[in-house]
Amino acid sequence: MKKLFLSLAFVGTMISVNAQELPQPSPKSTLQQRVGLTDITIDYSRPSAKDRAVFTDVVTPGKLWRTGANMNTTIEVSSPVVIEGQTLEAGTYSIFTIPNADKWTVIFNKKTDHGGTSGYTEDNDVLRVEAKVAPIKQPVETFTIDVNDIRTESASLVFTWQNTRVSVPFTVEVKSIASSNIEKALNEAEEADKWKVYRNAANYYHNNNMEGAKALEYINKSIEGKSDSWYSYWLKAEILAAKEDYKGAVKAAKESIKVGEEGAKESGASFDYTAMIEDGINDWNSKK
Repeated sequence: MKKLFLSLAFVGTMISVNAQELPQPSPKSTLQQRVGLTDITIDYSRPSAKDRAVFTDVVTPGKLWRTGANMNTTIEVSSPVVIEGQTLEAGTYSIFTIPNADKWTVIFNKKTDHGGTSGYTEDNDVLRVEAKVAPIKQPVETFTIDVNDIRTESASLVFTWQNTRVSVPFTVEVKSIASSNIEKALNEAEEADKWKVYRNAANYYHNNNMEGAKALEYINKSIEGKSDSWYSYWLKAEILAAKEDYKGAVKAAKESIKVGEEGAKESGASFDYTAMIEDGINDWNSKK
């Protein structure tokens, strides 16, 4: 009985030890960011300066760095990204860097299970770029990797620690993916709902100054599918104005007010967009 009790106590202790979680000096972090239609995920551990000069006491200048702490930092991209004319295909990569005072070498490596820099070989590199160091006045205590300067087709991968900031601009493909997504949505949508897909597509093309003729084609198809949406006529007015067809824009805008006010009256609500639309009409009338 005593042996059984001791055995159970030992097992209980082992379970307790294995299950416990303790704070880590360099806690793990995951960043998820969408740029255009590309999903980017970065997994890394974040060391802190702790009163040290990090790029002398922690990171050796001119030497390969894991770009974080613990296991190597990884980045996953759901579709290809282009960095300084070089394509990083969709997939998961480890990120290594060689920091120097004036610039860093940023390395994307196809082997992702490194323990730090052990096992790293240049043969597994898929892309290398040089990036200038931009000193910052306000020190950053904890090493940070971020995706900033985000636009529809571009962004920057940014490394910041203490008084150092390094930015790696990149671009992503959007147009071909968006076109494929539109076609897929049209194929999958119920006939009664296709007007929404057409309007979303028209809005996308218009907002990104792409193919005005295609935007107009899509919004016309949307209105054919559902003719009682004031916003569809307003979007058509904006598309026509962008094509400098101000007469057509005014006509579509007036129809937008008519449809909006009729719909509001039927539902017993107010239509709050008349003034906004009239401002557009006045502007376009002055340009006819």
